[in-house]
Amino acid sequence: MIVLTVCITLFLALSGGTFAWYLREDAKRAQTEAAVVMAPYNLYLMKPNATDTLQFAVGNLHPGEVKQTVICVSNKRPDNYAGDDNDMAGQAKESEFGYDLMLVHTDNLAVDYTVYPLKRQEMHSGTVLPDGAIIMEDDTKGKYYWIKEGIDPVTGEAKALGGTDISDDIRQRVFGSQSIGGIVNVGTYWISDDENYPMQLAYKNGNYEFDYYLIEVKWNNISNFDDYKKETDLVYVVVNAKQPRPVEKP
Repeated sequence: MIVLTVCITLFLALSGGTFAWYLREDAKRAQTEAAVVMAPYNLYLMKPNATDTLQFAVGNLHPGEVKQTVICVSNKRPDNYAGDDNDMAGQAKESEFGYDLMLVHTDNLAVDYTVYPLKRQEMHSGTVLPDGAIIMEDDTKGKYYWIKEGIDPVTGEAKALGGTDISDDIRQRVFGSQSIGGIVNVGTYWISDDENYPMQLAYKNGNYEFDYYLIEVKWNNISNFDDYKKETDLVYVVVNAKQPRPVEKP
């Protein structure tokens, strides 16, 4: 039996050209002493418990098999965060910002993804789990379960998060006119692009928000196993913060 171990590496990307932006208090002056400097908005990938930085690997994935994992996206710094001690999100003014989710894998991996928005539910004594309830085998077991959002009442099926393959655009930026034939670690890029499901987080009244997603990774049948004997077999999960939208002062 052929078994593929896929390492999931998690990256955090903050998009936008500035690390500070301005809310005008005077319609005639954009950047003066009267302008309020807005802190950048941080975005984090976390485990389903919504407290720890996300670290996981999908191992022992057989051809045709599907592995599932739940991820959390939030503007709240994880409790075990080892980065900059300056919690800029905690200093932010009340506002909201959008983000997108990107999945990347090296081209030699014949994997497919399906992403579903989730809603987290608390579990109590006597809780009866609905059909399709998702339970993680971690410290959330017995405390929370997740259900897919947007389930069709007729079919009982949930609609996956829409996205676009942007591989050609990214490869053009990276390689230009250079031939990529024979390069096994060329990236394949998928980015969320679903007008029916706006992805955004808000920071209001000192409260953060948490979004949850189910990522299903499927390894398709392969024709040449030698392509998988590379040290570049990687799948990346990336979240990109977009420019925050200011809230006008009264």
